[in-house]
Amino acid sequence: MAPSPAYIPAPAPLTATDRRYLTLEYSLLFFAIPAIIAFSPPRIPFFALLYSATAICALFLVLDRSFDRSQLWNKAALRTGLPGVLSLWVVGVVVLSLLIKLLAPHLWLAFPREKPLVWAAVMVLYPVLSVFAQNIIYRAFIFHRYRSLFPSPNAMIWASAAAFSFAHIIFLNAVAIFLTLAGGLIFAHTYNKHRSILLVSIEHALYGCLLFTVGLGWYLYLAASR
Repeated sequence: MAPSPAYIPAPAPLTATDRRYLTLEYSLLFFAIPAIIAFSPPRIPFFALLYSATAICALFLVLDRSFDRSQLWNKAALRTGLPGVLSLWVVGVVVLSLLIKLLAPHLWLAFPREKPLVWAAVMVLYPVLSVFAQNIIYRAFIFHRYRSLFPSPNAMIWASAAAFSFAHIIFLNAVAIFLTLAGGLIFAHTYNKHRSILLVSIEHALYGCLLFTVGLGWYLYLAASR
């Protein structure tokens, strides 16, 4: 099956009431609730939150007949999209490696050097246990549910990236927000173009494993446990 069109417009314009409702829903789900979780202990375990949210979003998508379920996999998109994904990732490897070595040499490869077995486990388990679930929420669900609220590709990409980035406020540091905003823009652009959760999950896993390896994983996980 060929990849879906780059952007699927809303079937009909929103009424003023519907627009207010979707705006409130989007704001509450992706900004108010993460802020409450981050700043109002006790915190709910990360995976309990992730899997609960993923189950709700996946159920919504499966039950919505207007959603193209092939986007949840769409293996055909690998042929057209994977070369570009890998090319950009190689650039990211070079840029991030240089920045870490120049600005924070003490972090360079700290995780694999100091805890090689834990690092190896993260390289395997992070893509399996975390990445696909996140993309169900922040790519498939947001792109489908709020396509009427953000009626242009650029607006939709930024809406997805902003929600993904702000979710990382639970780690309580600005570096996590900045890194995930950049990543969110890349992942949303890929999903907008190819409509494949499989492809964007591979991309997400590549960047996540890169961050953990070069020394930035501390900001995306360990900082929350200080």
